[in-house]
Amino acid sequence: MDADELAFMEEMLDNAELLDCASCADTTLHAHEEVLRKSETVTELRMRCTRCMSCRTWLKSS
Repeated sequence: MDADELAFMEEMLDNAELLDCASCADTTLHAHEEVLRKSETVTELRMRCTRCMSCRTWLKSS
């Protein structure tokens, strides 16, 4: 794996979280797909399950 590929994979892992997936019914890695809204205290994200590819929203405290 070259340096660019490694940097890309590290960025993907930094932008992912373990969440309960309603579709898989399991705790799976969800990747940050899009910022939907941002305020001073909360960011609303669209997260995609890396197992079944379903989407969900997630509120993250700033």
